[in-house]
Amino acid sequence: MGKMFKKTMIIKVNHQARKLEDLVALDMKMELMVNGEKLGKFYLSPDDLEDFTLGYLLDERYIKSQDDVKNIEIGPESIQVLLKNYDNIKKDDLACYDGWFHRDQILTPIKSELKVESEKILQAYDHLIEKAEVWSKTGGTHVAALVDKNHFIVREDVSRHVAVDKVIGAGLRKDLDFSVCFLVCSGRIPPDRVVKLANVGIPIMVTKAAPTVEGLKIGDVAGITLVGFLRNGRFNIYTHPHRIII
Repeated sequence: MGKMFKKTMIIKVNHQARKLEDLVALDMKMELMVNGEKLGKFYLSPDDLEDFTLGYLLDERYIKSQDDVKNIEIGPESIQVLLKNYDNIKKDDLACYDGWFHRDQILTPIKSELKVESEKILQAYDHLIEKAEVWSKTGGTHVAALVDKNHFIVREDVSRHVAVDKVIGAGLRKDLDFSVCFLVCSGRIPPDRVVKLANVGIPIMVTKAAPTVEGLKIGDVAGITLVGFLRNGRFNIYTHPHRIII
């Protein structure tokens, strides 16, 4: 893991005020350039940027596999990508953590026979928190994990969307079958996050936080099992409950 946080002097107030060093999550602005054109502008954490690039291009349907990518070059302020086929695709002008805008997409329902025991879901979330190294030091990142029988891949980022992009990219690099994986993560369940899972075929999403109505609509249409409000051994299943074995 690269440098993901920075020491900063703060004044801590707890009945009394005192100066001390604290750790703050690093973020940076990066432009994603594809075949010489700016595809988007992102605020994100400065680590696992190749995973982010591959994951974003895959879960936003700019590529179908790693074979579509000729080269990725990470610079100080931009990521330069060379794709084999690129036809001036409509760009996403993304300029803040939550300002996520998408092209209209027709969703294809996910085909997956995956079923997961409720105990495994609870264990996976506990393991996610154990692995959230930057969050444990700073409280300033989101974390996402891709889980199957043999893998537990974790990525962190200041953006909850980019955390998902990064872990999807890491799964792509390991050639995982997304249809037998589930995603466990921090942060809410908005539609723009659920779309990413739909586009790569991940059938289950688990988080401690709440969904939005539009997020549930996407999950229902795409055939994704959405699990939220996971805490203290309990959780809510909002869509397609048949995949969770109680």
